[in-house]
Amino acid sequence: MLDAYTATGKSIGDLLGESLKGQIVVPEFQRGYSWAKKHVEAFWKDIIRFKNESQAPGGPDNHFLGPIVLMDDPGKPITYLLDGQQRLATATILFSVLRNLAKSLQTTEGDVFAHETQIRYITKEDYGYSLELGDLDREFFKARIQSDSEKVAKDTLRSHRAILKARDVLLASVRTVLPADPAAALKELTTLRTIVRRDLKMAVIPVKSPRDAFRIFETLNDRGLKLSVPDLLLNYLMGAAKDNSERTSVRKYWDGMMEGMGKKDIHDFLRHVWISQYGDLKNVDLFTALKNNIEEKKINSLDFALACSEECNAYLTLLRASKEELGNAAKPIGSLVKELGFDVTLPLLLSAYGLGLTQMELEKIARLLLIFVIRYSVLQGSDPSGMETLFYSLARDIRKEPKAKVPSFVKKALEKKLPGNQQIEALKLDSDAFVLEQEQAVYMMSRVANYMQSKTKELGLHESNLEHVFPKNPSDAWKNTENLKPYLWHLGNLTMLGKRLNGSAANAGYEEKRAYYEKNTELKITQQLAKEHASWDVAAIHKRTQDLLPTILKIWDFKNPSYV
Repeated sequence: MLDAYTATGKSIGDLLGESLKGQIVVPEFQRGYSWAKKHVEAFWKDIIRFKNESQAPGGPDNHFLGPIVLMDDPGKPITYLLDGQQRLATATILFSVLRNLAKSLQTTEGDVFAHETQIRYITKEDYGYSLELGDLDREFFKARIQSDSEKVAKDTLRSHRAILKARDVLLASVRTVLPADPAAALKELTTLRTIVRRDLKMAVIPVKSPRDAFRIFETLNDRGLKLSVPDLLLNYLMGAAKDNSERTSVRKYWDGMMEGMGKKDIHDFLRHVWISQYGDLKNVDLFTALKNNIEEKKINSLDFALACSEECNAYLTLLRASKEELGNAAKPIGSLVKELGFDVTLPLLLSAYGLGLTQMELEKIARLLLIFVIRYSVLQGSDPSGMETLFYSLARDIRKEPKAKVPSFVKKALEKKLPGNQQIEALKLDSDAFVLEQEQAVYMMSRVANYMQSKTKELGLHESNLEHVFPKNPSDAWKNTENLKPYLWHLGNLTMLGKRLNGSAANAGYEEKRAYYEKNTELKITQQLAKEHASWDVAAIHKRTQDLLPTILKIWDFKNPSYV
């Protein structure tokens, strides 16, 4: 049985320098470089914080970067890096930045420093580069980072762009601490190199096989040191794969998903796929649920990766919400997941899309969902957990229904929980029920403006702008500011304008704004506001909310969902 306490402390210099014989190699099944700007900035801030604290009396001797999992190859001078790629790759990028900045000093001492950095921590005599990344990034990393003279290599992958971004962030960061004098700058570069090579420590956990590594990842996860579900799942699939050929194929499908998802969170995708098939997670975490399902059903790693890849393509189609792919269903789906950010609807949409419904059927379901979320969550302000429970159970249940009956099945289930007109009309006007988020406000007011403007010609969103009657930064002309502040995002305080007001006009008192509304806008929603309200106070906001409600309830109505 593995003993987690066999870990030993090693510095970056121990790992990348000559004390470790051979190369550290990232296995082919590992994902590419993925640290974003925020991760690299945090890495740099840790270095600077340690530098400052270590110089004070009683300061720390080193900074702990976390555990790293290594596996020796018994037949080759190679140590496989099973966990810790991001940290070692970023440390190597920083060494390359220190090297390049030393060269730019154009002094003999700077050239010596650059050469020493290259041969001690970026390359190893007889072995090549100290760190060798996986298939996705290996050649790019060598050409653009590790090579003593940067070579041409196109950044064709997201991981390549992340590598360049990390280099740019670290280059800019180091420059901010360098003095103008070359000798003083070299001294600072030397201090930074010493910290990186000597004082940044990691707990090295040696394993004998990828399966052992997986058990360690699982144990760390169980003990609260949460690792990412995608990384855990990929490592599990690789460990369970029957041979290198299968591992290569799993890696290929996984890389395709990572590249397709871009900056979107693949964890959310995996969670939504699970929910769409099995309903909400209960008393178990996502990784354990996925792992148990794979093992109980004896699903082959490659088959699982292929199924994930196909689901990912469907998921991305929904996220893009393009008319070319979804036809008329694109508009309501785009409103749900792009305009309003109701990701809670994605598992149900994923199930519906996966069943092969027609675009018309998919459009109908998306419009019903739009009406439901506006009435239930936006207008009524009900607890979102109830909506989640309903949507997640529906996502699972429609997979058991005959395809032709799915739209009516969804409608009946939603109708049971749908707030009716009387429920919404009975809501207190000074409650939180009619206070909107920005995305909700833009979506709702533009739809109301379109409905009031014309029954046939829709007003383009780009032609109109959300307007707060009582503004975000009110001028001194507003004498009731404290009373109106809570109503800034209230439904009754919002309207639309064809042209955004400039700062002074936007913040002007109501009399001036009303005159502008009457003279300059062609939008009926705002013309009507100016005509019917000679002053603007809490009572006016309540009255306008009541006046808008009949229109709102007509637009978001199950009996005629075409308006959304």
